[in-house]
Amino acid sequence: MKKSKKILIINSHKSSNNKPQNNLHWLNAKQIADYCNADLIWSYPTVNDDIKKDYDTIIFIHASMYSYTDYKWLEESPNANLFYITNEYNLGEPRTLWLAVKAGRRYRVIANHPSNASKVVQKYVDSWETVNLNSLCVNENTYPLNRSKDKDLNKILYYGSYREGRYRYFQKYFNFENIVVSSHKKNHKKFHDLEITPKFVSRIAWDKTGLGEYGVSLYIEDEKTHTHYNYLANRFYEALNYGVVTLFDASCLTTIEKSGYDIGYEYIVDSVSELEEKLRDLPKFKENWVEQAVLEKESCLKQIAEIIS
Repeated sequence: MKKSKKILIINSHKSSNNKPQNNLHWLNAKQIADYCNADLIWSYPTVNDDIKKDYDTIIFIHASMYSYTDYKWLEESPNANLFYITNEYNLGEPRTLWLAVKAGRRYRVIANHPSNASKVVQKYVDSWETVNLNSLCVNENTYPLNRSKDKDLNKILYYGSYREGRYRYFQKYFNFENIVVSSHKKNHKKFHDLEITPKFVSRIAWDKTGLGEYGVSLYIEDEKTHTHYNYLANRFYEALNYGVVTLFDASCLTTIEKSGYDIGYEYIVDSVSELEEKLRDLPKFKENWVEQAVLEKESCLKQIAEIIS
């Protein structure tokens, strides 16, 4: 019988303890760890109290310069194959992995974007595999319950990162009176500096109601993503979990066409006036998109397992 590999997953999420977390990247790491029968650690204060050795494979998920995880985890497994899983094109390597690179080790990347869009230093990478990591957001066990809740169909929610590549779309839509923007308070002045004065709400509380009260979500993407395919974003899959109708800015058409989803023009907008029209005659939530997303998630996990085997 073939001996199963000993696998360690190191997630960059920082927390105060080693209890289950509700952070998106931690949840992705947990799903991958469960599927691949791997050990999982992340950045909590006691993470280095019991460093294990002789792993066959060590996988880093996401990246942070601020981590408790000690480099000794890698030193104790000098022959381990190293991988970096990332769904953020604007992130480089995790600090601990970079230390291994400087010591002469190489690694492989599993990403949801092409290598030419990434900040990762390519000369240390042996291979680059692209999979739909964003589909890991789908929660097939809870979406029927969330879908049935009463929702406000008169408000359009936008939530997502504040990035320069989205400025023109912020300015295009965010002064519309029916737009609600979920963003950290530190970003409010940045929006105001762009002459945008939307109604702000707190950041989405995924451990509480999540998107439960919203019926409509506005989907915009970075300008860079228009030409560097990145799959449909987490926001699309999270909306599926809550039965939220997603409306896409017309600049996302290339992404939509490549995604394989049958997203018709009734879900596309290109102005505030078109948003107003959609609110008067909102297209239906498509449950078959959920079924498609669940299959994507299963395929993603299977692909990762095959790549690291």
